[in-house]
Amino acid sequence: MCSFCGGRGYIEVEKSCETCRGSGKAKSFDPKITAELSEEQLKMFFKGICGVCKGTGKVKIVEVCKECRGSGKAGKCKICGAKISGGGDLCNTCRKKPHAYKLKNSCGIEDVKLNRIYVGTISAITDIGAIVNLNKRLRGLIHKKNLPDQNFEEGDEITVKVTGIRLTGEIDLALHPMKDYAVVEISKSVQHVNVIELGDYAGKMVEVRGIVTHVKQTAGPTVFTILDETGSINAAAFEGGDRAYPEIGVDDTVRAVGIVKRRDAALQLEVLEMEKLLGEEAHHVRKKVEEEISRRCKPEFKGFLIESDVLESLKEEMMNVAMELKKAVYESRPIIIRHHWDADGTCGGVALEVALTKLVEEVHLDREAKYYLVKRKVSRAPFYELEDLVRDLDESLEDSEKFGDKIPLVVLVDNGSGNEDVPAIRQFLTFGADVITIDHHFPDDVVDSYLLYHINPHKAGGDSNYTSGVLCAELARMISQVPDTDMINLAAISVVGDRAEGEVEAYIELSDKNRDELADIALAVEYEGFYLRFRSASNIIHEILGLGRKDRQQKLVNMLCSYARASIEEQVSTAMEGLRIQILPNGIALAALDVENYAKKFTFPPPGKLTGEVHDRLKQKYSKIVTIGYGPDFAVIRSEGVELDIPRIVEELRQEVNAGVDGGGHLVVGSLKFVQAKRKDVLARLAAKIGSL
Repeated sequence: MCSFCGGRGYIEVEKSCETCRGSGKAKSFDPKITAELSEEQLKMFFKGICGVCKGTGKVKIVEVCKECRGSGKAGKCKICGAKISGGGDLCNTCRKKPHAYKLKNSCGIEDVKLNRIYVGTISAITDIGAIVNLNKRLRGLIHKKNLPDQNFEEGDEITVKVTGIRLTGEIDLALHPMKDYAVVEISKSVQHVNVIELGDYAGKMVEVRGIVTHVKQTAGPTVFTILDETGSINAAAFEGGDRAYPEIGVDDTVRAVGIVKRRDAALQLEVLEMEKLLGEEAHHVRKKVEEEISRRCKPEFKGFLIESDVLESLKEEMMNVAMELKKAVYESRPIIIRHHWDADGTCGGVALEVALTKLVEEVHLDREAKYYLVKRKVSRAPFYELEDLVRDLDESLEDSEKFGDKIPLVVLVDNGSGNEDVPAIRQFLTFGADVITIDHHFPDDVVDSYLLYHINPHKAGGDSNYTSGVLCAELARMISQVPDTDMINLAAISVVGDRAEGEVEAYIELSDKNRDELADIALAVEYEGFYLRFRSASNIIHEILGLGRKDRQQKLVNMLCSYARASIEEQVSTAMEGLRIQILPNGIALAALDVENYAKKFTFPPPGKLTGEVHDRLKQKYSKIVTIGYGPDFAVIRSEGVELDIPRIVEELRQEVNAGVDGGGHLVVGSLKFVQAKRKDVLARLAAKIGSL
């Protein structure tokens, strides 16, 4: 496009009015122009004002643009790069030098010119002559009588002259040998279309400009995901199973020309040609995309579901996290949601999964994008352990090498606040990941230096009653248009499942289910989650949580709860026989449960859940009680009516006993890990600390 006239082919020039000689006054005027004046202009003359220039003394006239000679086009010579006007391909100097044209794949029969020299490739030698491909869509024939005696082979590149174009579309060629010639590449000029508009251009050839956010090599085409300021599209380039356009990778700015087609009801661009944009063109495209992403990723805050000063204090941090997650979706950056396996962690992870998946479906035309952009995973441990980290990191690096995926954004839910999370977080950071924590356990300050954001109620004057499910449900509403009913229920299930109290119980009141129904769902989630082990099983978990068929949810929850309760009663009955209770001098009842010898291994409920169930029965009898369920190298702590500070106790034990003590949790609920040989020393010191409260 000509920059001088803006592609119009003409310019407006301001000159002095010849009628009034620039005065703007109606001194006299030629009667011959009266017919050209409107009634309004004539009235101006009668008032003493020049009607031609309307009293300004200036008139605007239109002239043909001298820069492009009225064509509206301008560019650079495809050989020497010199500026040219009029829409040509070559400057006057290069036009006189030996040159041949090479048709890119977007070009059709209408772009072939008679008597022009083209570069072609011999695709076959037949009895009637040589078949020459001018591009992937066009081929012509050099008749046998016009072939010299020299030997030609398939794959040879030659220069040919177009001698005829028949009505049937057949192209007649003649051999035209050349030496030291310049190649001029010709691409079809097609309409530039935004991704969001592609549905209106099915079956048509268009041009898309944007940033490559994903590259997937398949046995057939290479699939590029291209993002522009309106959305993203999968662009399939066919090269017989080989990597198409190997020079183009993730984060490159490109121009792609292809035909819009539907594949399994989804839109796809079948690429005819694609090239990397550089310099000013690339900067312009990238700037538009980045500005639009920033605008679209600004979260919409509709108010919290409940009134809470703590949530209001966390609002800014939550808005920042919502924007970061939305930006990752727009930029096709994978998001890993790692959550604890219990009801609270699962509700939090699912809330984010639902919101982000919905956003992916809105932004990306590729229906499979939600499967590789949003990955919800389960953590068995109450922290981001190295075993989980190795799985996530290995998978991410593999996807990066195979498909050009970006290193992911990791979101830790219902874990990620403690010192024990740091080794795994640091390792992922080494490979370029970013980590966000959404948790309600008591935080270690050291972890903040490794996190992009850290949402935790303890940082806003709150406590662990603000569950991870509550935080994620509110955050999900900032990410996309998820149903409030679903988010309320997820928050309420997490509150009941984690036995949270206080103002968060307002979610239970807002829910369309009562406390007993919510407790049943939480139990069903934990029962199924225990046997799913490391699998997220979104379809099953969504059904249990009420995000699928409502009729099936009730049947499923009732069935799973009956299994879970039967297993709990059996285990509790046995465990109570191995329970030892001691009343300490300070009046605290200390209950010790040997879960190693009085509970089944690898069976629901696990040690933590079993200890909690035993504790729930004991606290009905004792107003001040601490229950410790211990195994060979661990201890689970539950308390009621006692002001414990488990993170502080863990730190003190770490310093006082050389047993590799580690652990944490909430202030009054938590767990310990230690060296098996030092179990007696650790438990004795722990009991002493409880007795000194």
